[in-house]
Amino acid sequence: MPLPASQFLTPRSMEIGFESCESQKQNLAAEILQAGGKVRLAARGHSMLPALWPGDLLHIETTSFDQVRPGDIVLYRRWDRFFIHRVLSKSDQAESERPSLVTRGDSMTGFDAPVFPQELLGRVVSVQRTSGQCSPAPRCSKARRVLGLMLGASDRLRSIVLRWHSWRTRPMKDSGASTSPARSGQTLG
Repeated sequence: MPLPASQFLTPRSMEIGFESCESQKQNLAAEILQAGGKVRLAARGHSMLPALWPGDLLHIETTSFDQVRPGDIVLYRRWDRFFIHRVLSKSDQAESERPSLVTRGDSMTGFDAPVFPQELLGRVVSVQRTSGQCSPAPRCSKARRVLGLMLGASDRLRSIVLRWHSWRTRPMKDSGASTSPARSGQTLG
């Protein structure tokens, strides 16, 4: 006896299940950070290029609003989404009616809406690259900002750079053959 069409998974029902799963993960991460814990999240998107690349593992610790400084990369939650952007400036209670942060992705031209203390979840303290290398959260130099703006302004350039990054950081095959001399220690000559 065939099953009724209503019992099949449709692309929309799978999307709802995915959204629900992602929402549950975000809720759990937010609870851990609000309780004073630490989480690791994989970077997604391109708003923080070239400081953060898709797939980088971000080590995030709870931080209070008072501890945040311009230049820090913070995690905040708004509209049931996580945002990881750099703090450009901070207004304290003495300076304004409501304390807030001004943030922006390194490859974005516009500022985010003000981030209020209740939205702040944590601060990125270190980044583990897809290569396995772990380093402190990167600062935003002038060169990095210019490159970020170029990547944000040009879809074509961003696509090329993301493909190059994906190729450069792909796992090596077990066969022993290498398509990248630099990664295998070989030299061209």
